[in-house]
Amino acid sequence: MRMNRLYIGTGMWGMLFFAACSQNDVPGNEISGSAEMCIYTDVARADGEGTDAGSTADNPVFLFWDFGNVLGNAEDPTPLYVKRPEKHIDTYKRPNEPYNTGELYPDGNRRVMATGYAPATLTPEKRTDNTDNTDNYERLTIPKDGLCKTDVLTSITPIVASAALPFDREGGETLQFMHAQSRVYFYAKLAENAEEYLKNVRIKLSPTVVATQVVWDREKNLYVPEASGGEGHELTQPDDYMLSSENSLKIGWAYIVPEQTSLPVSVTVARAETSDASGDEWKDVTMKATLYFDIKRDGQAEVDQGKSAKTLYANESYTFTLVFSEEGIELIGNKCPWEEGGYLIIPIYPLTD
Repeated sequence: MRMNRLYIGTGMWGMLFFAACSQNDVPGNEISGSAEMCIYTDVARADGEGTDAGSTADNPVFLFWDFGNVLGNAEDPTPLYVKRPEKHIDTYKRPNEPYNTGELYPDGNRRVMATGYAPATLTPEKRTDNTDNTDNYERLTIPKDGLCKTDVLTSITPIVASAALPFDREGGETLQFMHAQSRVYFYAKLAENAEEYLKNVRIKLSPTVVATQVVWDREKNLYVPEASGGEGHELTQPDDYMLSSENSLKIGWAYIVPEQTSLPVSVTVARAETSDASGDEWKDVTMKATLYFDIKRDGQAEVDQGKSAKTLYANESYTFTLVFSEEGIELIGNKCPWEEGGYLIIPIYPLTD
């Protein structure tokens, strides 16, 4: 990971330095690296609260860096340790046991900085500008079969420790993670008194919102998803049920590139004149729409400060319910934390043949 002067600004440097200093942490005070490195983790929910099931991202990868190399702007520093635990990331939250790397802190009370990501199936790119062909943990590729389906987690703020002030000490810092993407759910139903026969809803997302990789942002100190612009993603109704006005059918969900102010989609639905129509009597109807966000935010809440009501950010979830009527499709948007939330109304877009 390239960690040059852009990686840590003055504010971050000051915070990390303060977190790692003690009376023992001064030049000339040599402390043996006899302690094993143990680290606690936790996943932050969108509303800022912790959760017992914060992630679906499976196993994490922990990266431990020589903090002196980071401050010294070392060219392409290699992590001291890259650890891939065998258990889910939520296993290592307090008051559970921390993750034990099985490695000792460096001698001389050298400081170690910790970052990380999940899931471990993300693939680091190989460096092409040197001869050792090492992994570049600054740029990670999402598996092609996992596009829009991979819950990418990123550590939020690097933490620093040493043998004198270990990661897992009482009152010590926890390596916090958040969902690096936004998440959208789609449901569909008929409007009240609608006499339509509809099924097989398909929703195609624009390539502009499909993340194909995540890249370390040196200013934000976290991994940020990026779209290549070449991969769309289609959600398909998982059953052959016809839409009804009584209950919404879940069409599917997707993780998308965050900080979207709109969501371009193409919606296709099969329509027939009768409920017992044969296969060739069902005709596809397709429309294109741009879905907009209108999120009620609490200006006093820390988690909402500085955020626009028209933007869906990382670590936030949103639901669109498509309500089909004879006149068109009414879209109901539901902004929620990573778990649940309330409703709002989106304009009507007419069906087209």
